[in-house]
Amino acid sequence: MKKMLALILTLAMLLTAFAIPAASAEGKGKILYLSNLNSGAQYEFYVAYLNMMAEKLGYTVEVVYADGYNDPAGNLKNVKNAYTSDVVGLIATQDGGLINIMEEYPDLWVVGFFSDFDAVYTKDDSGAYIGTSAGVLEKDHYLGLMGDNFISGIALGEAYAQEVIDRGFKRVATCIFPAYAYPKHTVADSGFRAYIEKYNETAAEPIEVVGDATVLNFSALDNNTYFFEDGHDNLDCIVGFCAGTTFIYPSVLEAKAMGICNPDMKIITGGFDNDPDLMADCGDDKNIIRLTTAAFESIIWPMAMIDAAISGTMYPDYPGNKDQLDSGIMVINSTEKFNAVINNSPMGATNNEDRLGKALASWDDMKDYFITVNPDATWKALTEYCQSFAVEGYMK
Repeated sequence: MKKMLALILTLAMLLTAFAIPAASAEGKGKILYLSNLNSGAQYEFYVAYLNMMAEKLGYTVEVVYADGYNDPAGNLKNVKNAYTSDVVGLIATQDGGLINIMEEYPDLWVVGFFSDFDAVYTKDDSGAYIGTSAGVLEKDHYLGLMGDNFISGIALGEAYAQEVIDRGFKRVATCIFPAYAYPKHTVADSGFRAYIEKYNETAAEPIEVVGDATVLNFSALDNNTYFFEDGHDNLDCIVGFCAGTTFIYPSVLEAKAMGICNPDMKIITGGFDNDPDLMADCGDDKNIIRLTTAAFESIIWPMAMIDAAISGTMYPDYPGNKDQLDSGIMVINSTEKFNAVINNSPMGATNNEDRLGKALASWDDMKDYFITVNPDATWKALTEYCQSFAVEGYMK
């Protein structure tokens, strides 16, 4: 019996000895990445970049695909399905059900990225937050948002209006997504029109914004009607505040082939798609003359914020206002810039080693902005760093 007890104790000690290294190998825990993308160049880069940073910091990352319609129940379900006891943080690119996720997991640190988070930040006329997930602003574990390029719809509209002015276009029209899903598009359209109107007050040749904004209900521009109404047959440019590469560009190609629109008409829009045929049609003398998207490397910000919070070493100057922040902004509006993004940025890479190698920031470049690495790091410096990335960085 004594020999048996001794054997049992010995086995227990051996098991314990092996268990300790296994537990420590788990590091600081797992961070979930609730992604509104599930494929494409940006998705591949974000996942590779997050995994690189996580490995350096002692985390693992698991991708959770967000609900395709930003449905609160769908997002909550998907997070629940991925949640395990070692999950410590969530980087979210959709806001549907975010308040439900945080109430389900009150110890989970959450930060937003690559989205406007309208369900969190929409206000009424009095300035009160009225979004369905506005309650996260009262949660200690919510860390704020670095959005998808311009947070301000007015700023986005004015930037596109200046592009129209600089290009010398005289007849333009606009497209937006529905206001219930993308209220910023409606605001951007208003800002665009106001900026053009102001320009027209002193312009020798005024610019005509033809008709009201066309609302694309997540479907392509309809060639059966669009170019036969409101003078759309002779436009110089279509300005798409929506995802024009997907919902405007294919229709324009078809319309030009059918001869029902101005053969020289151009597109100004947002987003990024590394489809080779589409990218070959971007540039000064091509169909798409400007794309605006978030700087790819801006994803450093949510990782640094999550790491600081999880580690209990929040930046001393973190204002705690949990506000929306502009990301770095990629303004791609010349052949040279398009070529730089296609050839020199992670968007043109085909494997993770190349994606990481082409990024504007390596680990050695960024590490001093992480307060767990550099005790003197500040929130202000981190934010300014992540907002500083621009397409010019790839023009080498």
